[in-house]
Amino acid sequence: VGQSTRRMLVGVARVSLHTGRKGVRSLFVSAHLFHSTDTRVASTAMSCANGVKPVYERLSPSVKPSHYRLQLTACLKTFALSGKVEIDVDVEKETPAIKLHSDGLVIKKADIKTASQNFSDVRSELGKEMMTLTPTAPVGVGKATVSIEFTGELRKHMKGFYRSMYKGEDGKERVLASTQFESTFARLAFPCFDEPAFKAKFDVELIVDKTLTALSNMNVLSETPVGDALKSVKFATTPIMSTYLLAFAVGELEYLETKTNNGTIVRVYTVPGKKEQGEYSLGLAKKALEWYGEWFAIPYALPKCDLIAVPDFHMGAMENWGLVTFREVALLYDPVKTSNRQKGYIALVVAHELAHLWFGDLVTMYWWTDLWLKEGFASFMEYLFVGHNYEEFKIWLRFARDEITSGMNLDALRNSHPIEVQIDNPNELDEIYDSITYAKSNCVNRMLCEYLGEETFQKGLRIYLARHSYKNATTVDLWNAHSEASGQDIAGMMSGWTQQMGFPLITVKEVKREGGSRVLALHQTRFIVDGSKDEKNSKWMVPITTLVGPSAKKGEKSILKDVDGTITVAVEGDGYVKLNANTGGFYRVAYDGPMFDSLVKAFHTLPALDRFGFASDCFALMVAGHYTAAQFLSLVSSCSTELEYAVWGALDDGLHDLDCVLERSDAALKKRLDAFVVKALVPVLDKLGWEPAAGEDSQRGQLRSLAINRLSRSGHQDTIQAALSLFASKGADQNSDIRAALFGNAARNGTKEHFEQLKKIYETCGFSEVERNSTMAMAQTSDAACREAFFNYAFKEDKVRSQDLAFVLAGASSTRAGQEYTWEFFKTEQPLMLSKLGGAQDSLYQRAFKFAAEGFCSEAKAKEVESFFCDCSSFTPESVSALDRPIKQVTETIRVNERLLSANAKTIDEFLSGRGF
Repeated sequence: VGQSTRRMLVGVARVSLHTGRKGVRSLFVSAHLFHSTDTRVASTAMSCANGVKPVYERLSPSVKPSHYRLQLTACLKTFALSGKVEIDVDVEKETPAIKLHSDGLVIKKADIKTASQNFSDVRSELGKEMMTLTPTAPVGVGKATVSIEFTGELRKHMKGFYRSMYKGEDGKERVLASTQFESTFARLAFPCFDEPAFKAKFDVELIVDKTLTALSNMNVLSETPVGDALKSVKFATTPIMSTYLLAFAVGELEYLETKTNNGTIVRVYTVPGKKEQGEYSLGLAKKALEWYGEWFAIPYALPKCDLIAVPDFHMGAMENWGLVTFREVALLYDPVKTSNRQKGYIALVVAHELAHLWFGDLVTMYWWTDLWLKEGFASFMEYLFVGHNYEEFKIWLRFARDEITSGMNLDALRNSHPIEVQIDNPNELDEIYDSITYAKSNCVNRMLCEYLGEETFQKGLRIYLARHSYKNATTVDLWNAHSEASGQDIAGMMSGWTQQMGFPLITVKEVKREGGSRVLALHQTRFIVDGSKDEKNSKWMVPITTLVGPSAKKGEKSILKDVDGTITVAVEGDGYVKLNANTGGFYRVAYDGPMFDSLVKAFHTLPALDRFGFASDCFALMVAGHYTAAQFLSLVSSCSTELEYAVWGALDDGLHDLDCVLERSDAALKKRLDAFVVKALVPVLDKLGWEPAAGEDSQRGQLRSLAINRLSRSGHQDTIQAALSLFASKGADQNSDIRAALFGNAARNGTKEHFEQLKKIYETCGFSEVERNSTMAMAQTSDAACREAFFNYAFKEDKVRSQDLAFVLAGASSTRAGQEYTWEFFKTEQPLMLSKLGGAQDSLYQRAFKFAAEGFCSEAKAKEVESFFCDCSSFTPESVSALDRPIKQVTETIRVNERLLSANAKTIDEFLSGRGF
């Protein structure tokens, strides 16, 4: 579920801003965190909350649901919701009361029946998200039925059973009701046992306006009139499943339909007027269901699979079994308006959510601690599916650019968390839907797949899925299946990767040459981005692979089991040796001087994935103090002929970070760095041109956008004026791959008329990706009055959907003046922020906070951020507690930004002087 949102934000920010750490990889997390011995960074949030974290009560395992019969009546005019539910339960131990979840509902009546007892008008007691039903006598061991009548509402904030507003083809406001139940929001719609281990079957009946379409997980059994205005829609019984996977949708809908080879009906639903934009995703879904069924050796289990585009949606998409929900931007495709990057994103999101139909739906984690069992595997399988079926996307380069980068940037923090993270309160899960649960888990799966080989990896997953179908599972169950398939101790190998924070830095040094072989000494330590020592002396079982030049031949695989080790590599003549071939391992590599120099010399002969890995390591190791700024900038200067987007993306991340800290502290040095960047990138844009060549690689359009954006931000007047001219002549009708870069340039370097043109495009385009491009661009305006007016337009006049408000802050914070304004607005308008973004525990709010604050680079700002949450009256102790980790991440990012400048300014100055800048 969350991966789609994370990737959507990463993709949008990269296309729109081409930002590095502060604007992209920190959409969910910052790139740096505090050294544990740094007394400046205390646990600010927890100290403000007096160290008290709320206790979360788990359900009793002695009362288990087996079957729900749920009836809901939903009115899309008044937003009233009423219902009744009968829950068959198995009571394994005599109990004086039955507890289950309910949140925000009014309980009208509750009964409990057993074979020998009938408790009517049971006393119900509502606590925080929990209700207690206490009959007049204990409920004995055996089967019982709990019956509850209740009322509620179709909610506003994209959780539970909620209302989504949109404008119809006639311009009038319409309502679509939909659901988001993961992780703990089914209880907002009906009383239930709302934990993943409490699986049951569901019979659903929806009573709605007779003119509307009603959908749920299963196929419709009957539609019958209810009076003159309503109808009852009954659905077939679901398989046994967790409450968070139940789903409903009610509204004016249209659809496209196809069938899989085994007869499964596949539909894409949209609001009226948009169904043709679902054709691309319909084909993707059909192919994915067929391919996964064959690859897993388990056919899709339900008779139908609906995909629905919802105008307001908290996550990117959600894998409800049989009724998969999406943001419109994640499902709908227009051959003219959709960029190549967005087209690939749609393919990945559809593949991700449908992989969940096996990982998550068929086999579900027992508790949220093992969230990665569904998210990590759906994340990896989406790439495997797209890689096998859509070669044009060059998807493994995208994997490197998006997944490896974001996973490593979070896991380089001291305040990261393990993949297997203890979850006590699932209401705080939003902060764990992050780049560890998704990207790192994804990368670890890829590493294991490459180590075992796809056939053995596939065999292990088939064993796991077959053994635990319609059940719950843990990480140990997965390792046991892989061990059985491979004949190896996979738990022993992989537990270090999932149970401890961080990842290794492998330092390599050539110690001996013997004939045609070289002996390399390897040393592993945890990579920490602030360059400090790991007091825990963590170590991993690291799969070591090599690439040997000059022919880029792969060497033998080995495992580094201890802190130190040696390998012997056969090398032709004076050829190079590169570790981590194909960038397949989740670790960074630091080379001694001669090995580094040989790789820089041979850089353009390396395969693209290895060029990416070397470039990405180069900047990260500069930040951590293992390499110098001169080494990184020398690599940049050698890349004027590089035409691979992923490689330039890694370099651009570093250039962005340097640009940001210099813009905020040393304008003269920034101007000289800008001149250096212009010299490096102008040849790239000249080679690409401003218009796509016939049949060009889809990655070229993304590189063209990157080059235009970076040259514009570096003050290159030829690029700025050419981009303004294109915007003036074509408006919204730009080449989709460079549209975001042109929009951003128009806002930063244009006039008020350019801003008004962007606003008109936003209000009239009617297509989500273009709206996003416009939103992020307008927020980048250099006109202070326009910026203030746009923030009021977005936040106070409700012209931007809540789900997209983070993009307003992302755009504004990409400039120095915008960052200052964003932070002041965020502080001043806290009640509005909390209301619009779902509260401090909500991931929307936490992303907004990070955008608002983490671009700064001074100790004074870090302290200001820390003190703000202690002093602000808008926060309860519980909400401040939920912000503990985000506050730490943001304040340390600010401090590392400051350190990035102080540690490298002199070297940058000397390097630029030596190059004549």
